[in-house]
Amino acid sequence: MMIWAIVGPLVTGLAAVPLSACLLTRGTWQIRRPRRALAAWALTGALGLVVTIVAVLVASALSLSTSSAGAPIEGLALTLIAWAGLGGLGIAGSLTQLRRVDLGEEDDDRPSITELLSRRRTDSWQMGTITVVEIEDPRYVAVAIPGTPSTIFVSRAVQHALPPSYLSAVLAHEAAHLRQHHTLLRRLGAWHTACLPKRSGLRRELASRITLLTELAADDAAASKVGPAHLRAALAALNRLTPSRELGVRAARVSALHPQHCAPDALPSSRTPSGHLRPEHR
Repeated sequence: MMIWAIVGPLVTGLAAVPLSACLLTRGTWQIRRPRRALAAWALTGALGLVVTIVAVLVASALSLSTSSAGAPIEGLALTLIAWAGLGGLGIAGSLTQLRRVDLGEEDDDRPSITELLSRRRTDSWQMGTITVVEIEDPRYVAVAIPGTPSTIFVSRAVQHALPPSYLSAVLAHEAAHLRQHHTLLRRLGAWHTACLPKRSGLRRELASRITLLTELAADDAAASKVGPAHLRAALAALNRLTPSRELGVRAARVSALHPQHCAPDALPSSRTPSGHLRPEHR
């Protein structure tokens, strides 16, 4: 009976690995409530991890007391469970040292942090506690980098291509990534996917879904900040500049969630000079 009291919680904790993944990948409700879905995924995974660790520690303690009490078979079984559990936790812990984030980002066109830091800085300003840095880059780039201080790198190409209201939406989206700690969530997601079988379809689905949901959560925050119409227009404008299925889907989602605010619009024919964009964000 003592063994089953350990095996039950241990199996439950281990089952949280695929179950929490299914929580994000099964159904479409997550698309409408991305922050709630990410919170449920993280909470389920955390509870599963805690239950597993507690079960392994209890098995380790009981294996010592049972062996000394004259129940060698039960003590051996508990010892095997304890060692297997500790080994599994060790392997899982070693996966956190993976340097490559396997969330479908390796094929992204966005520059790396090293590349961003090496670009010539043409301007900078404060947006609350966040530093916005304009860099010389021909691509349409806006990337949030957590740290002290938190920084958003935006290329001059974006500055010249988008009017102030659209740029405000882009910066609000990137600021939401920082405030909602999406870099940490994606790292946890990378660890979670690494714990799943390498050729598993669930692994691929989880990786893409975490990336998408963090983008949608940032979209929702930006819509609340600058208004859904400006966000949708900014996404549509970026999609015309750099065609992307994801941008199109995100723009359509904003329109579907806020139909009363999102009438179809076109990118303005006249561009506001980049020098006039800064005051809105100082």
